[in-house]
Amino acid sequence: MPVFHTKTIQTILEPVALQVSTMVVLDEEAGQGGAMPDLSEPVAAVSVAVLNLVQVGKQTAESSEDTQLQEELPRAWQSAEVASQQLTEAAGTLKENARSAPGRKLLITGARGILEAVSDLLLTFDESEVRRIIGVCESVMEYVKVAEIIEIMSDLVIFIKNITPGLTGLNKLIDNRAKELTNPVHAGKLVEHCDQVKKCVPMLIASVKLVCSLKASGSGDAESAVSSRDWLMSSITEDLKEIIRILKIKTSKDELAQGDFSEMIAKIMGKNEPMSQQAFLPNFQTANQFLARLDPESADSGMEALDKCLADALFLADTLQDAEMAASLKRQVADLKPMIEKLRALKESGKLNSAEGRALAKQIAAMMNQLEQTMQEAITKEVVENFVDPTGPAKQMTNAALLEPTVADREAQWASKSKAFTSHAEAASRTALQVARSGNVDEATVAEIMDTIKHIQSLAPQLVSSSKIVLNNYGNEVAVDFMQTIKDEYSQRMEQLKDLVDRSTDSVSFLKASEAQIHQGLQQAKAALEKNDTETAMKASTTVAKQAKRVLDVARAEAENSEDVQYVERVSGASQQLAKSVKPMVMSCKKACAEKSVASRHQFSQSADSVGTAVTEIREVVEGFHQPPRPPTPEPELPPPPPEEDLAPERPPPPELVQEEMTQRIELPEHTASVAFNIVEAARDLQDEAIKWSIKDNSLIAVARQMALHMAEMGRLFDSASGDPQSRKELINLAKTIAKSTNDIIRLAKTTAEACTDRRLKQTLLQLVDRLPTISTQLKIISTVKATQAGRRDARADRESSETLVLNAQNLMKSVKEVVQAAQSATLKLKPGSAAELMWKRLD
Repeated sequence: MPVFHTKTIQTILEPVALQVSTMVVLDEEAGQGGAMPDLSEPVAAVSVAVLNLVQVGKQTAESSEDTQLQEELPRAWQSAEVASQQLTEAAGTLKENARSAPGRKLLITGARGILEAVSDLLLTFDESEVRRIIGVCESVMEYVKVAEIIEIMSDLVIFIKNITPGLTGLNKLIDNRAKELTNPVHAGKLVEHCDQVKKCVPMLIASVKLVCSLKASGSGDAESAVSSRDWLMSSITEDLKEIIRILKIKTSKDELAQGDFSEMIAKIMGKNEPMSQQAFLPNFQTANQFLARLDPESADSGMEALDKCLADALFLADTLQDAEMAASLKRQVADLKPMIEKLRALKESGKLNSAEGRALAKQIAAMMNQLEQTMQEAITKEVVENFVDPTGPAKQMTNAALLEPTVADREAQWASKSKAFTSHAEAASRTALQVARSGNVDEATVAEIMDTIKHIQSLAPQLVSSSKIVLNNYGNEVAVDFMQTIKDEYSQRMEQLKDLVDRSTDSVSFLKASEAQIHQGLQQAKAALEKNDTETAMKASTTVAKQAKRVLDVARAEAENSEDVQYVERVSGASQQLAKSVKPMVMSCKKACAEKSVASRHQFSQSADSVGTAVTEIREVVEGFHQPPRPPTPEPELPPPPPEEDLAPERPPPPELVQEEMTQRIELPEHTASVAFNIVEAARDLQDEAIKWSIKDNSLIAVARQMALHMAEMGRLFDSASGDPQSRKELINLAKTIAKSTNDIIRLAKTTAEACTDRRLKQTLLQLVDRLPTISTQLKIISTVKATQAGRRDARADRESSETLVLNAQNLMKSVKEVVQAAQSATLKLKPGSAAELMWKRLD
């Protein structure tokens, strides 16, 4: 079965598959009584291309040192030569007798053989290249182990000299390989792990240097340094192993399997059992849909979703720092529980859709919406509090480690700062985890958050350990350098986590929560000054300054993300006002603490009010920009209609509305394990998204609906027993039609993206669109392969081609669905008067 994981393979296979598909269609038409045309010219073109590829293979085999390649290539090129000969013979036979059955059979055999042989040749070349890169990875991995035996500086110099060329070569190989892969997720992960190796090797060298220094001085902390060295060696090895794993992937499947974070989640949340990272928002969506419809068929899943929502709320309450917010969540859950149990009883007694059931469901739905809102507010509040100064605790701990030995309580200070640092790392990780589990974050960002948390959880104890070594070995510059290296990496990861969390948190909600805390902090400072409590006043004003910086960060991100000139100007103006107000507020607080006069307190009050006013202005500007557009003014009530006999004949509805009414949900085939079922199910998933919206003035939705119908039609072509298509011609033509519709989706989505003023929404839409050409091209190739295999009794080949076709259909329908969703979001932020504007009118 052909593979499509590299651009080179896909580029070479596509024209071959196109020629073969033409032959398959002609063969089916001839089987219905038609005559085969002269195929000498197209067959000759295919043969020349194949034989050129064979010649490259022979030359490669002669010059390569890869013995496995030399063994495998001859089998592949021999198959290609045989298939090429079969095509040539078939073309000659059909030229003499256009209705020759043996000629047609030989033609299809040769066409199938050509596709298989070309694919095998390309895969053999590719596997050789993969083995070459893996060889470099394994060499680096093996040499990293040498670090374990280095105890003197001269050996470390040799280690650095020897490992550098391997790392340089690996970086270049990985960069080139990433550019070749058709799957952007795989490509991105390759580069990410290679970059991590590049980061860790200098840290490993610093750790080895520290080991040498501490052993030479006879320090008792040498073993701690050895532990850090071993941790870095393990980290590098794990990244190299992951690179090797990704290199070996031959499928173009959309997603890489996410890592298992269950134990890490349990540790962060303080639980003994491994925990899932499942989001809670989908449970609320399922519950709300059930409460709105009270459909008996979805009653079990609906009740289960309600139970999960309550469990999620209690789980969140147990992790919150805000006791009042936690108590509010627990009260709401306590109020909902008996109502949900009453609804369950009505369900069991068959009275779910009774008047009592509907009234109860409406009441529960309102309370569930409030519960969900409280949960989101609680998470936002945690984000504001735990990321106000993401790198501050690390700085304070490392600064404490650098205190001179003459400071009497330096060890106690370090212990206190160390405890605060560890506590903050856990709190920030826990908050980020809750953001990821909220369900408001896309899969890619969730993966980034989880991966960043993993790094922070790994780096935090290393930073504690390295700072303690500095504390115990005052004046050891090597120890200080290593601590600084770890701190820089930790700080970078923490800033990265902050940015991910900010990006995943609604800006307006964040600014509202920040505004409330800033006003509260300013009032606290004012009250403290009135009582001459200078310590509390300074602490409150400093915290406000840090919170104001976070507000400025979000405002800056808003301005950078938008292409709306007026909005950018307003946000920037409000930000400048806040930036000018913060320092005078802190300075006036210091002055008031020192002078303790009415005049200085008044001056602080004025400067504090300036900060509060500026924060409020930023919130109002951002909130005004993001608030949903006002609904249209309702039409005036018309007078009652005239008597029925006076009515004019009813006008027929517009054609597009007729089509709306005729849209029926795609029915699934009976055999759930069949190719037909899986393809039709994927089509219906796209349709379910598309029929939420009217096709009136929305070409994107019209095309998406049509794509779903065509994909369902393709699925129904397959016989549930044999798995063969009922018509090879229809299979190929439908694949081409779907590919053409994909091009229309790409064009419409790109037009929308170009007109979108929100850079994040634009980037998301374009990234999703960029995946479509590869998937639709693969659909055409796979359909052709499947068509050549019809009637051939090769269970293994048939299973592989069926699995690949189903996977591709699912991937394409899922990707188009995501494009539809992203386009709808992007349309909310279009340039005024844009020609790309699509009308998005909900129907459900």
